[in-house]
Amino acid sequence: MRKVCRSWALIMIVILLASPALGVEAGKMTPEKETAVKWLDTHAAVGAETATYIWHNPELGLGEHKSSAILQEMLKEAGFKVESGTAGMETAFVASWGAGKPVIGIHAEYDALPGLSQAAGVAEEKILVEGCPGHGCGHNLFGTYSSMAAIAIKKAMEEHGIKGTVKLYGTPSEETLVGKAFFVKEGIYKDADAVLSWHPGTENSVSYASSLAMDNFKVRFHGKASHAASAPWAGRSALDAVELMNIGMNYMREHVRPESRIMYCIPDGGKAPNVVPPYSEVWYFIRAPQYKMVKEIVDWSKKVAEGAALMTQTRMEFVPITAVWQYLPNQALAKVGFANALLIGTPPFTDEDEKIAEPFSKSLKEEKGPFLSREFKKFEYNKPFSWATGGGSIDEANTSWVVPMVRFTGSTLAKGTPGHSWQSVAQNILQPAFKASLTVSKYMAATALDLFADPMLLEAALTELKTSNEKHGPFVDPVKGVDLPSFKLMHNVEESQVPVQTKGDMPLPDFSTLK
Repeated sequence: MRKVCRSWALIMIVILLASPALGVEAGKMTPEKETAVKWLDTHAAVGAETATYIWHNPELGLGEHKSSAILQEMLKEAGFKVESGTAGMETAFVASWGAGKPVIGIHAEYDALPGLSQAAGVAEEKILVEGCPGHGCGHNLFGTYSSMAAIAIKKAMEEHGIKGTVKLYGTPSEETLVGKAFFVKEGIYKDADAVLSWHPGTENSVSYASSLAMDNFKVRFHGKASHAASAPWAGRSALDAVELMNIGMNYMREHVRPESRIMYCIPDGGKAPNVVPPYSEVWYFIRAPQYKMVKEIVDWSKKVAEGAALMTQTRMEFVPITAVWQYLPNQALAKVGFANALLIGTPPFTDEDEKIAEPFSKSLKEEKGPFLSREFKKFEYNKPFSWATGGGSIDEANTSWVVPMVRFTGSTLAKGTPGHSWQSVAQNILQPAFKASLTVSKYMAATALDLFADPMLLEAALTELKTSNEKHGPFVDPVKGVDLPSFKLMHNVEESQVPVQTKGDMPLPDFSTLK
């Protein structure tokens, strides 16, 4: 089986190298790449220690103080210049090394999800701290191993005299689609020539796919309180307005494209049944394959909200939080990335890793192994991409319209594991997750080194980006007039009210070997 996989990989490398979009060295092992890969293997323990530390300190978006600080310290120890508070966000930062062009960036995320506390490595639901966040999307891995890739690139640049700049973009609050959207708004990527990113998952791939565009907003209704039994005529129910809006939105569903998604919850529906609610709010996510479709639904939603306010004699307040376009794939960079992924190969899982993954897959009714992916998901890199018709939304979609991007995925999770689940939290601190993440670090490092080596690759990627903007855009920043949201606006609680999981006796990672 391994011989077949190797033969297929070699055939794919030959095909990709024959493409005019790739340079002579793209997808080939070079001394520079060997240096980066060797450094990553030598320092694998540091990556695992850092990812473990962040896993034990899960924090919600814009409140990732410990997670952001530990990554900044890691990069400083490795010789990067770190600037924090980027784009007005306390937990955002940019770490840079080198000088001049080209500038190759790497994304790092580190926020957790609300209410997903789960014991490490336990294949049954077991809460550690009630109500505490948990790393159900693997951002403890994302932030750590992106940083590892950036350091490996720096080491190769130093040893081989490569000119240019590598930047690590520490972007908070991805789960609420804030960090990178506001990086774009504030022009943080203006000097970047390409940006590399990745995400933990159940497959190994170099994405050539889009994502759904999304708008994230709240509607607040202000009414008048009164005794709900003795004087209801004196009150005006804000909750009635929310309910009428939701009814209108549900009737709207029949008349929007079937690929659209309209989701809501009611964070505040009043305080007691015997008081006419003077205040109530509803929170909406609107998704569709393209942002122009999202905007049509949002504009209609505002009219529905206005109608609900008129019917209830309440005052309506529309509160935008954030918005993102659909992700714009870049064929030129995807080909370079895939050539390097094939060069490095899939994660080196063992039989022991399979035993670790098996109970998690079986908890999800996946009975047949292998339980960890040893294959690459295939995209048709030589054909035009299609807009997504399902799935989620990502804040780096906005980034992809202003700078060429390539996105990797590593099989950090057992087969069948959904994101944002307790099974995901439990696995994101285990050896298979660390192995897959380290492998993706190698993909990113090798790809970045190809881009430094061959200016024609970056030129092709930029030309494609301009062409895509002309064909599908132009990109109009959907948060241009939107204020940076507060922690409470996004999470409906004050930061001080979020339960903490911190493991008190846990030592800080040892970064002394990174100097």
